[in-house]
Amino acid sequence: MLDIVFTPDRDAGEPVYRQLAVHLRGLIETDRISAGAKLPATRELAATLDLSRATVSLAYENLIDAGLATAHVGQGTFVAARPTPVRLTAVASGDSRGFVWSGLLAVRARALTAPVKLLPHVPRPPRFDFTGGQVDVDTLPTAELRRDFADAVATQLPALARDRDARGFAPLRRAIARYLVGRGIVCDANDVAVVNGAQQAIDLVARVLLDPGDTVVMEQPGYFGASLAFTAAQAHLVGVRVDEDGLRIDDLARILRARRAKLVYTTPAAQSPTGAVLSAERRRALLALADEHQTPVFEDDYDSELRYEGAPIAALKTLDRAGQVIYAGTFSKVLFPGLRVGYVVAARPLLEKMVLARWNTDVATSIVPQAALTTLLESGGLERHLRRMRKVYAARLAATLDALDATMPEGTVWTRPRGGHGVWLTLPPGVDPEALAHAAALAGIAYAPGDVFYVDGRGSESIHLAFAALTPNAIRDGVALLADLIRAHGAKRRRRSTS
Repeated sequence: MLDIVFTPDRDAGEPVYRQLAVHLRGLIETDRISAGAKLPATRELAATLDLSRATVSLAYENLIDAGLATAHVGQGTFVAARPTPVRLTAVASGDSRGFVWSGLLAVRARALTAPVKLLPHVPRPPRFDFTGGQVDVDTLPTAELRRDFADAVATQLPALARDRDARGFAPLRRAIARYLVGRGIVCDANDVAVVNGAQQAIDLVARVLLDPGDTVVMEQPGYFGASLAFTAAQAHLVGVRVDEDGLRIDDLARILRARRAKLVYTTPAAQSPTGAVLSAERRRALLALADEHQTPVFEDDYDSELRYEGAPIAALKTLDRAGQVIYAGTFSKVLFPGLRVGYVVAARPLLEKMVLARWNTDVATSIVPQAALTTLLESGGLERHLRRMRKVYAARLAATLDALDATMPEGTVWTRPRGGHGVWLTLPPGVDPEALAHAAALAGIAYAPGDVFYVDGRGSESIHLAFAALTPNAIRDGVALLADLIRAHGAKRRRRSTS
């Protein structure tokens, strides 16, 4: 009997018989099963793959309907002859047959998806790039970074080469603990682990805390990177509405009463993507609920440094008396995305498991950037850079809001955040989001579509406009052009905004 390896994804929306048919089709089209070969009897293949005979029969019928197989009464099912040869990719060994991976992938791997939708025909680079995850490169402390990186290599390299601490460079962990005093967090170096950006912290928590089928509650709209990490861990995601005061605690309370949640994920300092700040009353209520239901809370503090008005708001972690808040931050947002250095503060039993899981992946963060960041923190260079950034980004936020006020048609609604790096905009009724996205792409405008921030596929009527990488003049021109496109796709001329 042919040796056929296949693992069904029973959580997928596609029936198992169709998954098997697609897998067999791949084997046939790449000549792993040659023309004229007899397929295993349905009873035999069903027993081998632990499937029902009916499932295998339906898969075979699918192949027959597609013209890839033929059935002969009393003889069995055979691969049909192909009238034209299949184009194959040659392999290094000289074997002209392709290899079919689709049926061999782990269920977790099948859940992996692209982090954002790619808009078609966007010029590279686009004229107006409103996508997130960017910084203003002109404000970077280039001289200080050059000096600190050079010093790490020239004077510290022998000591750095001997560092093997998977938790991160000890001097940097001590510097981070001191730095977090500004967020109201009291901790020491042993409570801190250095990671490759806040995204790795999310992934590590998912790997050590979540079992397949566990429920994770997160804001909706919310950070798409978190939903991807939790989905990859085969968790069940439940969204909670967000308003101008952040996460809706009344909705969260209903969910926690109805089902056992393993984790609550939130961005309280500058909600991603709306920019809302979780109110003090809701912060206390969130932790009370988490304590009542014994549910950990993941606080993603990715944009806390970027606050442009009002007093700084302490981290949610400062109210944590039971050690149930997992706190993560990053230097990539305030310096540059490619730096990929972040940190996590958590209860030590959890932190120890995260460090072990991290060691199995990539051992530790690159040591030279850690040493350079240590110097930048200890010298006050990062704080000086943050003061410059706040002024620059405050001006860009003001330019964005002014341009929206001046140009957007009636029915367009947008947030007025006090911090962060973007504005959440909802299109007027009657505008086709997909048609607008294509028109914007052709005009050289790039932005994140709203549905990537929703766990249930909604949100297509919204878009996220990040302003960090554009000058005020470019922001005004880009927003005006976008407003014209929105009008061209059905919106009226009057406008309004929301606070």
